[in-house]
Amino acid sequence: KDSGWAWVELSFVDQTTGGAPLAQRDALKLLAAMIQHTDSKPQQQRLLCLDKAHGMDAKKDGSCTHTFMMINDLGKTFGTTSMFNTNKKSAVNFEEWSKTPVWKDKDACVAQLSKSFTGSLEHPKISEGGRKFLSDLLAQVSDQQLRDLFEVARFTKRYPNASIDDWVRAFKQKRDEIASASCTNPVL
Repeated sequence: KDSGWAWVELSFVDQTTGGAPLAQRDALKLLAAMIQHTDSKPQQQRLLCLDKAHGMDAKKDGSCTHTFMMINDLGKTFGTTSMFNTNKKSAVNFEEWSKTPVWKDKDACVAQLSKSFTGSLEHPKISEGGRKFLSDLLAQVSDQQLRDLFEVARFTKRYPNASIDDWVRAFKQKRDEIASASCTNPVL
């Protein structure tokens, strides 16, 4: 019931005990900003136990050795923030998403993601490692994979005023915004 996590809890992940490095955690925050994951309340994220995947049996006390944090519900994405996460503005809205920049402050490496009433992530500060990690991953996604993503998700049925090519072009523009940034000497 309470397996969700708030974004601030990423700062409690300890790399020295097997947790994800800062670069990976920052990349996840930047990806959430890029796709405008506006309804980021804890219930939208999940904690999973991957002990079985690591060949371990479930523990009798319910504890877990290999935990995994993930985003579970991305329903309010590819739009822009609205205070109450209205579908019209916050979910699959090409006009809103395409004009929302990735960066609130590119020089300070602060991503653009305003906090909604239910959100737990707001304008995350991104490290160079996080920016580069996400940029390198996004660079591997082909145009055909992007087309497939938007087609399978039926974005043109949800938002018929934009074509698959429009969505792909906007995605690539945002990918370029991330690739062209530098977070090595952020303004404090």
